[in-house]
Amino acid sequence: MNGLNMEVSGRKVFCKTEMCKPCEERELSTRADGFCSGCEEHICKPCFDTHRIWKLNRGHTLANFDETVVTKEQAEDLEKCDQHFSEMIKFYCFQHEQVGCGECMILEHKTCKVEYIHDKARVFKGSQEFKTLIQGADKYLREAKEISSSIKKNKKLAQDINEKFLNDVNMFKEEMILHVDKLTNAILKQGQNIKATDMKSMDELEKENEDLMIEISRLTEIFESQTDQPLKLFVSSVLQKPKLNQLREQLDSMQDKNKIEIYEFQRNNNLEHSVKDGKQLGSIQKIKGRNETDVKGEIRPKKGTPLAQGPVPRKSQPLLDRQLICRNIAVDGEYLSYVDNGSGDVGLFVDKERANSQQYFEIEILSLGQRGTIGKNILLCHII
Repeated sequence: MNGLNMEVSGRKVFCKTEMCKPCEERELSTRADGFCSGCEEHICKPCFDTHRIWKLNRGHTLANFDETVVTKEQAEDLEKCDQHFSEMIKFYCFQHEQVGCGECMILEHKTCKVEYIHDKARVFKGSQEFKTLIQGADKYLREAKEISSSIKKNKKLAQDINEKFLNDVNMFKEEMILHVDKLTNAILKQGQNIKATDMKSMDELEKENEDLMIEISRLTEIFESQTDQPLKLFVSSVLQKPKLNQLREQLDSMQDKNKIEIYEFQRNNNLEHSVKDGKQLGSIQKIKGRNETDVKGEIRPKKGTPLAQGPVPRKSQPLLDRQLICRNIAVDGEYLSYVDNGSGDVGLFVDKERANSQQYFEIEILSLGQRGTIGKNILLCHII
């Protein structure tokens, strides 16, 4: 067979004269007129026209020999079919938006309008479909980056919130410990004062008793030394008798003084119950997020709520100047929390001043606590 020189993309390629493959299968020797891009084999013009009669092959094109090498290079860009490994993916079904090889189209899309990928790919890069695809990918990438940035901020915020939470818990614990230490030191000081008083009294009584023992010993020696001298013994007895009476009175007085303060520690039941009955050190209060929509919703008048027809009256009386009783209430901004101390005291009283029917305030119950009880006799109060 003769050879043929040609240049493709600046490269010089030597190609031999090809024979028609379909004719060879029929044991005929016919020179090929070109290369069928769909069949990927050399073919003569009659055989090419014949096989294009079939619907599946209507998209095939016959490339001349100058385009043969280019066609082969383009064929290298095609991917193999996942289901039919010996076939290349060359067709596109618009109806199902699927690609496949010739066998895929025959088996699954024989009634569909099938397009040849080679033809569609020529104009796809400049199509609006491809531009929309790129724009969508860019948009999704931006959103993913925004989410990534938001995640990082939330992780940092979660750490900051937890750090503040830990500090608040430890601060509260330290405050409770300091308060208990203060109470402990106070009662220990009371016991120490009682002990100091008792010790001082016993020291004084001990000194007095030592002096008394010396005096008694001295008298005893006098009497023993005069046992053989009756006259002196009698005189001494008469003279020392008042002294003995005085010593008797002194002994009786010391017996009365020889007493100390008997005491013991009595627990504060209210404090003990408040600590032991408490199931936790505190509670985690979830703060509701607020944005512009929430604020607008709060400003918007509530349905069914009558609006004041006249001007809003000025403050007539400060809240703290009214009859206000507040027990066991902790205030944190606009949040109130109540801890039962076990004594049965309620949390908050406000005076019974009757409010105008067009004035009101609202409360939101964030947690019912352990007992879950809210007083039912609640009067409408006007709090300014």
